[in-house]
Amino acid sequence: MRIVEMLVGNMVDGMSNKTIAFQLNTTEANICRDLKILEARGWVEKSNTSGKWRMSPKFGGFAGTIIKCFQTAKLRLTEDEARYASEMQ
Repeated sequence: MRIVEMLVGNMVDGMSNKTIAFQLNTTEANICRDLKILEARGWVEKSNTSGKWRMSPKFGGFAGTIIKCFQTAKLRLTEDEARYASEMQ
């Protein structure tokens, strides 16, 4: 999860395995393994231009999904409120 947090803050430039390993005080082998797992889930990708890691568009889509869930919840509450208010009249 710390890798994800680091990559979110470095979307433009991306980060190399070596830099991530150094900042997390671990080995490049560990970072390579973890990035492969994240890549398999579609959460990270290698930049075509720099070859460095960054978060994928799929991961960015999670924020949109969360907002849609909140909008749906607000709509349901508004509908319930209107239904109950109409019965009070």
